[in-house]
Amino acid sequence: MTDTCPVLVAGAGPTGLTLACDLLASGMAVRVVDRAAGPASTSRALGLQPRGVEVLDRAGALGDLEQRSNPVRQVSVDLGGRTTAHLRLGQRTKLVTRPGLIVSQAEIEGGLRRRLAQLGGTVEWGREVLDAHQDGEGVAVQLSDGRAMRCEWLVGCDGAHSRVRKVAGIGFPGVQIIERFLLADVHADLPVARDTVLVWLHGEEMLAAFPLPEADLWRLMAPAPDDAGDDLGPQVVLSLLTRRLHERTGWPASALGTAEWTSTFRIHRRLADRFRQGRILLAGDAAHIHSPVGGQGLNTGVGDAENLAWKLALVVHQRGAPTLLDSYEAERRPIAAEVLESTSAMTRMVVGESRLARVLRDRVFVPSLNHRLVQRLIWEQASQLKVSYRSGPLAARSRHPFLRPRPGDRVPDLTCRRLDGSATRLHAELGARWVLLTPPASTPPAALATQSCIDLTRQRLGADLVTVLAPTGRRHGPHLLLVRPDAHLGWRGSPAPAALEGWLTGVLDDGHVVRGRSRFMGSRHERTLTGAVGP
Repeated sequence: MTDTCPVLVAGAGPTGLTLACDLLASGMAVRVVDRAAGPASTSRALGLQPRGVEVLDRAGALGDLEQRSNPVRQVSVDLGGRTTAHLRLGQRTKLVTRPGLIVSQAEIEGGLRRRLAQLGGTVEWGREVLDAHQDGEGVAVQLSDGRAMRCEWLVGCDGAHSRVRKVAGIGFPGVQIIERFLLADVHADLPVARDTVLVWLHGEEMLAAFPLPEADLWRLMAPAPDDAGDDLGPQVVLSLLTRRLHERTGWPASALGTAEWTSTFRIHRRLADRFRQGRILLAGDAAHIHSPVGGQGLNTGVGDAENLAWKLALVVHQRGAPTLLDSYEAERRPIAAEVLESTSAMTRMVVGESRLARVLRDRVFVPSLNHRLVQRLIWEQASQLKVSYRSGPLAARSRHPFLRPRPGDRVPDLTCRRLDGSATRLHAELGARWVLLTPPASTPPAALATQSCIDLTRQRLGADLVTVLAPTGRRHGPHLLLVRPDAHLGWRGSPAPAALEGWLTGVLDDGHVVRGRSRFMGSRHERTLTGAVGP
């Protein structure tokens, strides 16, 4: 007998788990399978940018990760034997109001699995998607344990070597940036504060050390030397990194102890040709991979998951047409393209792969890191809180272009009141739910119009998935704001049911609301990437 489910998620990493949690929270049945025999215990990715923190918070999976993380406040850059720059991190700005976290990917996944269990879900370990065939009604899936499944939608969150991407026939063009990188999590007694990331740059050589939450554990990372040979086992990796650290600092080899984990990897930049092929979708590393410089990978993946989850929920619940899922690629693929472009440029700059790159790095880029404006711009960009879908198919042209946020922008975590008068936060009410932020109703006609908009929104999106809140303190004038489950503004306008109905109809029935504009491609980042990594 063939098992059935509405959505099958392949891959139990941060992306797949975030997607599964959000889908379950919306009242949908979902299955999660993973080829591994059980959860990974090694750290792998080790950072949550502020946007990633918000995504996990909205998913109900943040837990005590903030308390168990390591607060990193600066990056110290040594250039040719002299400390040249201190890049401050984690400062509060108008945009960024909470810090990023240095925390193991294993811990992040653990928090997501706990949330998954609270919602009634589980991970089916040792089950890999081997093949899939789709028709107009769903996808027939063959698993590695010999069992067959049938689902309405299959989502590949199964990493850079995604089997789901391959069986869907989706291309994954790209280029290699760095031949080999060495990585090790090492117990070490280093004579520096544990709130600092250390980077040493010397000609074509680069070494970085990241303090991990454990009391004496550091992550060391460096390009492999040209004469490293092919045998790069754990002891060889640790020896090469120890030698590099001694050469750059003069610290004795005894400063480094045993390694918890070592790895070598090649840095590629690749972007899937499509994020959707019929009833098969891709998210996270299955759709895009890039340099780890800047710590953007895990955060981009969970952003994919949150964006896809609410759209998939509407389609499965038959409140939205399948064309709505086209907006997932339209909104997220340009973001991935921009991340690939920026991290690739940063990697080439940091490792100094050419003489010109080294001159620019040493004389311009590194010294500029000491300027407060540069620090703020870098921090806000790295936070991913500037991500906007203004040019996407779900963001109508604003009739109020000078008001912020505009449709498609992220809405900050406002303090609000529920209808019963109790206090709450906007982001605490999102996740699987929409929020309608209401203006003060000063006259009976305005109150009646607002109530009509509330009724309409609940009718179209689901009464159980819409929360009505009133912002406190900061006001948004006489406008209604409909905030999507991923904290981006869907619609803004005066309480007018006809205008709101027009936006909802465009989104739910057509999958777009912008007329006379390209649905997606044509951005500077897309054109640049296509020229850079095309086949």
